[in-house]
Formats: sequence, structure tokens, C-alpha cells
Amino acid sequence: MAETEATSSTQTKPKITLIWLNESRAQRIVWLLEELGLEYEVKAYKRKENMQAPPELKEHHPLGKAPVVIIDGRTLAESGFIIEYLIDKFGPQFKPAENDTDNYLQYRHLLHYSEGSLQPYLLLALVASRIKAAPVPFFIKPITGRIADQLSKPFITPNLVSNFDYLESLLKDQPFFAGNELSGVDILLSFPIESAAGRVGTWFSKEKYPNLFAWMDRIKERPAYKQANDKVAKVEANL
Repeated sequence: MAETEATSSTQTKPKITLIWLNESRAQRIVWLLEELGLEYEVKAYKRKENMQAPPELKEHHPLGKAPVVIIDGRTLAESGFIIEYLIDKFGPQFKPAENDTDNYLQYRHLLHYSEGSLQPYLLLALVASRIKAAPVPFFIKPITGRIADQLSKPFITPNLVSNFDYLESLLKDQPFFAGNELSGVDILLSFPIESAAGRVGTWFSKEKYPNLFAWMDRIKERPAYKQANDKVAKVEANL
């Protein structure tokens, strides 16, 4: 059963509904909507005990995933596309100008990179961690542990290290991923980077990635980020 919460803004905007699922990538869309100062409604759903999305999500999109944004009756799916559309239409200040060529191209690249290159390895890391932690008989445990390790050590972890090394390098000389100001790619990358600490192992640390951890500290201080967290906490409390 969905719980609905309306949010208000001083501005009059189109009718926007965010289809939200707990423990999903929809959190960053709440943050973006807060940054944009848009009026929107959250229609929230809770995962089933097996962590799958409830079938009701397919009423909004055939794939039954979240986030989905419905704007004046038009349905938008996929986080990168949603962020790109909302910023193009309502918040051009959250992307570099085209004549700022290097940062503009970086912005466009990272919109595709986050879901296309980084997120799949994080999903595999999650799968491996669940295999290792699966409730199986004690005599099977060494087998599931070895399976998880064979996925992680030669394949998942080296690729994740390469990706986080790359992201760390992008913040060497600037505070955000596409220049000196927050952009849509910072919002998009917030989910995979923040979730990495609990998913990829102790090697993802402040000592190894000082730029990434300083960036996380910066985004957490933004008023809209805090507002989004407060909003989500209220929604989750009502599920």
C-alpha cells in the first residue's frame, strides 16, 4: 500500500509525482527536487521481505522499478534521464554552460558513466555480500564464502578500485565533479559513492580517498540535501 506525502514550494510548478521505493536510487531525485525548489508529491512503496519491489510499481512503469517521475501525465524512468530532464527544463544552473567545454563534456559523460560503468559493479558487490551472508547450513557456509570471494577478489574489487580511483582524480583540483558548483552529476553520483562504504569493504576509506570523502562532507551540508533526508525519514516512518 502506498503512502502519499505532498510537499510545498513558494513557486508554482507543473504537477510532479515521484514514485519512490525504500532503499533505492530514488533518494537522490528527492534531493534534486528540493534543490530545484519544485512542488511535488511522493508516492512511496516498501520493498517486500525478499527485497524485491512490490508489483504495484508496475502500475507506473512496465519495469516496476524506482525512481519514476510523472510530470503532467508524462512518465520518466531511469535516474540519469530524470536528472537530465529536470535540470534542462527547470534548473540550468545545475549544469555547466556549453562554452565551459571541459566541464560541460565531463558533465555529459558522467551522466552516462554513473549507471553505465560504476553502478553495475556495486550491484555485483551487493550480490556477493548477500551470497556470503546467506543463511545456509554451517557445512555449506565455506562453499558460499568461496563463491563470493571468487567473484569479489579477481573481478569486482579491482574494477571498483579503478572506478573510485578515477572519481577521486576528478576532484583533485575542483570541489565538484563538473566544476566549482554543484551539478546534476554530483546528485547522480551521490547514491553509488555514499553506498560504497557499506558495500565494497574497508579499502574504501577516507585515507585512501580524501577527495571523495571531503566531497561527501560538502554535499551533506547543503540545505536541500538535509531537507531531502528529513522528507524521506517522514515518508519511511509512514510506510
